Amino acid sequence: MCSRIKGFINYFTYKLGSNAKNYGTTTFAPLRIIPQYTNIDLKNRQVTGLVKYNNKVYLTVIVDVHNRKTKVKGNLRGITKITKPFKKSHYIEMIKNEAENLIKNKIENPK
Repeated sequence: MCSRIKGFINYFTYKLGSNAKNYGTTTFAPLRIIPQYTNIDLKNRQVTGLVKYNNKVYLTVIVDVHNRKTKVKGNLRGITKITKPFKKSHYIEMIKNEAENLIKNKIENPK
């Protein structure tokens, strides 16, 4: 019962305080599956990122940095319990950001 009351109080405090411009929350969670970068083409400015688990590729993201296009194949079904709280969109965004950094810094073999 006490936890429900705390939950309601936290909810209303959040709703009332969410209009403040300096209010925000951040959730920190371990990244259990780290994307791998298999094909880094500095000449054409393209990067391929993979989300793999137990040697099976679940998600392939091909980023064309030069043309600002992204191609996505696959999904995270079957490993959602492992990737929580991260979703497919989070992994796509991570790979896109890392691709831009790899091309910008001219890194062909990330460690």
